[in-house]
Order: sequence, then C-alpha cells, then structure tokens
Amino acid sequence: MIKYLNCDCINSKCSALINQINLSGNMDFQEGLEFSTRFPKMYADYLSRYKEKRLALYESYLFTEGNQKIINMACYESYAFPTNLEVIEKSLKYFVKHYKEFDITEVAFPLLGCDEEGLRMVSVLPMIEKYLKPLPIECYICFDIEGASNLELQMLEAYQSIDLTDLKKYARLDDIQVASLEDNRKNVLRFEDIYHIQGIDAKTYRKIYEYYYNGEYKRLDPFHQESLFNNF
Repeated sequence: MIKYLNCDCINSKCSALINQINLSGNMDFQEGLEFSTRFPKMYADYLSRYKEKRLALYESYLFTEGNQKIINMACYESYAFPTNLEVIEKSLKYFVKHYKEFDITEVAFPLLGCDEEGLRMVSVLPMIEKYLKPLPIECYICFDIEGASNLELQMLEAYQSIDLTDLKKYARLDDIQVASLEDNRKNVLRFEDIYHIQGIDAKTYRKIYEYYYNGEYKRLDPFHQESLFNNF
C-alpha cells in the first residue's frame, strides 16, 4: 500500500525510515547529514561498516536507535557523483526481497536519487511505485515540498527567535560564526540551510543541530519553551 506525504522522510514520524547512503564513508550531504546528526549511533555503525568494507551497493540494512528504525539503503557509490536508475531499481529489488527481515509495518521513502543534480522525479517515482505497491505494508513516499514541519519547524523557530549566546558556548563558535548565524536567521528556511552559511562546516553544524534537537536551549527560557513546545 502506498501513501504520499508532503514532508521530508526524516520528519515523517514513520517508525521506519529509508536513509540513502554511499560507499565512501560520507554522510555530510543533504538528508544524510540530518540522519547522521539525529542518530549518532547509527552514524558510528555506518562508519564502522565502511572501515570494515561491509557496505555493498544496492543493499539495505537495518539499524535501530531508540524507537526509530533506520534502513540504510546503498544507492550511491559516492555523494560526489549522481546515481542512476539502474542502481535505484536494484536497490528497490533488494528491499522488496529482504523487507520482511526488517520486521516493519510501515516505512517512509524519499525520492531516491533525486538530489539537486541527480535523477528526475518523473523517472524515479513510477519505479518506486511499481516495487512498493504490491507490498503488504504501508509505504509512504515523501515529496518534501511543504517546507519545514514537525520537529524541524520547532527547531527553526527556536533558532530564529532565541539569543545565541548559549549556543556559542555549546558549539564553541567564534564571533564570526555567531555573526553569520545572526545575519542569516531569517534566510534559513530549512534547518539544513545552516550548513551552507559561511564558516559552518559539518562538525560545527552537528553541534548546532544537537543543541536544538536535544533541547539544550529550553533551560534558558522556560516561557518560550512552553509557547513553542507545548506539544513536544
């Protein structure tokens, strides 16, 4: 059964999420950066598999962190190069053959391979639908066209409205980085946009993400916490 969601995969609230990975030991790109930051144990396991050469193109494997199931699907040799439809199809075939081993009742899929310079949705979507429709589980295809939602939206609202003094200490930011974050508050429409601000590398972004994701800032402003996070 297929359903469609107007959000990104990681914010879909599904119990199982597809995370597109590569074979080069890199999760510093687009949604992979979000996954590696939000699920550090999964990321450490991925790096271990990379170093031990236990990753294989087309194949998927399950990692559970907390109550969240992450299915890492190897769709890329490297994020430096786009994938192709043959790789996507073989990855889907592998998932269909092995999904029962993951013990899932639902799963959220991104539009595989459709990054900024990658495949086109018009080619990928019919292929995903073809392989997922026959499955007796709920398969959500995420289009990510609605903008920030759920927890990401709450994190953005906090970044855009709360003083950055404590963040500076937590993430060990210098004055130039803080100034860049201040100047770009209203220009950041998705949390990952922070990664593209001048002076913010992947390591720094992960600390910033961790600060908002883990709610470190909430202790500073209880009134703001109550107004923004009464449903959290």
